[in-house]
Amino acid sequence: MSKPDTPAATPADQPRRLRLVSDSDQPTASPETPGTGTGPVLPPDPETERQALAQIANARAELPARDEAMFETFLGDLVRQVQPTSEADPTNILASLLAGTGVYLGARPHLRVGDDRHPLLVWPMVIGRTGIGRKGAGWSAAKRLLLAADAGFVASNIHSGLTSGEGLTQAFADEDEGDGTEPGKGKPRPRALLPTGDRRLLAFEPEWASVMARMRREGNTLSATLRAAWEGGNLSTLGVNARIVRDAHVGILTHITPGEFTAKLSSSDMAGGTYNRFLPVFVAQTQFLPAGTGADPALIERLAVDLRARLDQGATLGQLGFSDEAAYLWRRLYVEFGGFSTEDGPIEQFLSRAAPNCLRVAGIHAALDGTPTIQPAHLVAAAAFIRYAVDSARAVFRQADPALAQLAAYIREAGPQGRTRTEITAGFFQGNARKTRIEALLDQLIADHTIAKTQRRPEGRKGGRATEIFIAYEHHELTNNAPDQGKP
Repeated sequence: MSKPDTPAATPADQPRRLRLVSDSDQPTASPETPGTGTGPVLPPDPETERQALAQIANARAELPARDEAMFETFLGDLVRQVQPTSEADPTNILASLLAGTGVYLGARPHLRVGDDRHPLLVWPMVIGRTGIGRKGAGWSAAKRLLLAADAGFVASNIHSGLTSGEGLTQAFADEDEGDGTEPGKGKPRPRALLPTGDRRLLAFEPEWASVMARMRREGNTLSATLRAAWEGGNLSTLGVNARIVRDAHVGILTHITPGEFTAKLSSSDMAGGTYNRFLPVFVAQTQFLPAGTGADPALIERLAVDLRARLDQGATLGQLGFSDEAAYLWRRLYVEFGGFSTEDGPIEQFLSRAAPNCLRVAGIHAALDGTPTIQPAHLVAAAAFIRYAVDSARAVFRQADPALAQLAAYIREAGPQGRTRTEITAGFFQGNARKTRIEALLDQLIADHTIAKTQRRPEGRKGGRATEIFIAYEHHELTNNAPDQGKP
């Protein structure tokens, strides 16, 4: 792994943030006063403004709706203060801060779910289109805050270059450790990547598609090692140079485009369980700042002082619990987010760990407030973020495959009569699609409540085998009480 290079709201509810010039309610400065991040105040250019707003609206049209409750925390306040001078999606900045602060807090603060110990690790997968996604801009804003809070952590504990399970465990080698070879023989002793005794690592992977390709190579152990890393604690590889890393605390922040992700993700990847540990965050540019210089350094310094104090205090906490009110709310959220099953199609496989991820996000918010007791506000913000991740997954998968919309339209055209599996196979796919492909599309449409599956008995006869029917959801809602529905 290597050190990464330092990277240089919807149109309806945030119109002022899409402007090319400053508004009276945004931080402004005279042309000779640098440091506000907005650049000099320029004369209005209506045509350029119109084009900019149209591009932003088009970029954000495919994103799911965002609940602003996710920003009602300390981290959310940081995002709101730096976002006006960034082109990045605020959800992107928040996700990046969650990944970074979760790693910084270390392994001491944790949660218990049954017999499982959960560290405060969150693995966001920032998904955005090339250019208009502004994925890097979100990391730049978050990194600037982390750098001002603790430059040493950013320099020593954030690295890129995941290649294999062995490579990941090697990142924890101390200077005084060998690599299993006798002195003077074999490979030279590797240089320590992390500070001695420090087991915190944030793997920032701006080209996650390349990592996905490596994981699919025969014999590559990275997927299995990542699954263990999400749990926290010990990592091990049992190869020629076997290694055990104790008390590892590994966070991951990835960037990828929607097309790369869906093109490279196989059904075996989903079934393996690696990706249900990630939280997808679909993002897009929020504004044009052609003369922007980022947030005011004085603002960054002030925010960083508070952030560092909260990180240091939060890192001393142990096991986190709930207030009575939060415990009641968590029971409801546990049911809401626990309903995603690996049997319900690719989206649900991707989200089957939504409940523990929600708890981890809430734990980070609580730790940064310096309390071992999760409050309702922490859970409300965490739940809003998780719901956005759920909707992001659905948006990415749905848009990635045009056959979904086409198949839904074909079934909808049949009205209340619906389509049989035979009709779908022969009529829509012309007999040119594999059964697994058809099943995956139908399962996804059912999971999205676009269609419903029911059964119909043969007309005019008693008994007989029922026929499986797929009906557009709106038609099913109107007819699901009919005598011939739902009866085998």
